[in-house]
Amino acid sequence: MSELKSDKDHREFPRISKEIPIEVSKISYPLPETPGKSYLSKNISIGGICFSLTIPYEPETVLSLKINIPGWESYKKPFSLFLDVSSDAPLTAIGEVVWCRKLSGGPGYEMGVRFVDIYKDDYQALMKYLEAQSDNDK
Repeated sequence: MSELKSDKDHREFPRISKEIPIEVSKISYPLPETPGKSYLSKNISIGGICFSLTIPYEPETVLSLKINIPGWESYKKPFSLFLDVSSDAPLTAIGEVVWCRKLSGGPGYEMGVRFVDIYKDDYQALMKYLEAQSDNDK
């Protein structure tokens, strides 16, 4: 008899559970003039992010993500000695919806988004940030 694997067994990247403000916009043309919808993440990894939302998106929908991770920019290589890391800019990424499911026991949905495009320096800074957070959780 085969055993069913949990979601954790299928994960390619380790995740950290963290509520992070995220702004989500569906990429469509013409580009929308209004800001995206704001949500809080459930967890994040170097490969993607999971969050709850009020309206579902179909798998393969392409999204613009602005993720406001406190302190992540301190892991970037500074371009200047005068870089002000106290004023964190959001991590921007393009993501693709992998799955979206209705929350059990309440209104809303939970969605997993895979990162498909992030600046190389931002990707490396996010990786270092997540490693540091993972070490802090031990």
